[in-house]
Amino acid sequence: MRQKIGSVLGGTKGEAGVDHPKPMKERWLKAELHAHCNLDPADHTLCAYSAENLIAEAARLGYEILAITCHNADVWSPELSDYASRLGVTLIPGMEVTVGRGWHTLAYNFRTGAENINTFEKLRALSRPDTLVIAPHPHFPSPRCLGREVEKHLGVFDAVEISGFYARGLDFNRRARAVASARKKPLVGNADVHFLWQLGRTYTWIYSQPGVAPVLNAVKQGRVRVESTPLSYADVVRWWTTAIWRRISSLRNVPAGQDPRLIPDSAAERSPTQIAG
Repeated sequence: MRQKIGSVLGGTKGEAGVDHPKPMKERWLKAELHAHCNLDPADHTLCAYSAENLIAEAARLGYEILAITCHNADVWSPELSDYASRLGVTLIPGMEVTVGRGWHTLAYNFRTGAENINTFEKLRALSRPDTLVIAPHPHFPSPRCLGREVEKHLGVFDAVEISGFYARGLDFNRRARAVASARKKPLVGNADVHFLWQLGRTYTWIYSQPGVAPVLNAVKQGRVRVESTPLSYADVVRWWTTAIWRRISSLRNVPAGQDPRLIPDSAAERSPTQIAG
């Protein structure tokens, strides 16, 4: 059963953050703000599709907002943005940056290297009205998840994620919902896409006009609504078996003389309880 969570609380071309030249009416926009592709330094062996494939599939499914959030790499480019715009999709610059002791954090439209926003202090200092910071899968059982750091550094975060990686009876999002409710932070639903079939399961409706700055501002204001369908246990098994197989296959193809331990860590290396991407 699809769940609806939350309610309204309150053509990008060229450089990121430049909105459509003509004013557009606000409306509900279907959005995915946490997705990876084969440009990801960490998860490239897991994601067997290009940024263009991801954009095209999102457009086919009716998404109008998409952020490609590779690990410690902002892959947004004018060319990708133009391609997305032609398909009716606003491409949001962003990345899943590693902060502090290895905690994953979603940062949007900072337009700088990961090394410049890899602490809570740096994120706070460089935040602007047209940037956004989301706590992804914060209470999943992984050392890469923020956990109590969200509440310790609450001022850094503009929203909290409901991760689409859950099944009936296996849902680590409960604490995220409680924290967001108690601390008056918007909830954003994301699929944490590593396989294209994950699109359309959990996502967010954002009440905004298209464009980078209006969309990010709308999220901050809580003008969002989450739709979510739990994965089946068959989906969970499919995710992990494919991830593990692709990781093993990639190790077989390591060039002679290269130490496999030096390959960037992948989601497929994590145990089944560490299902944060």
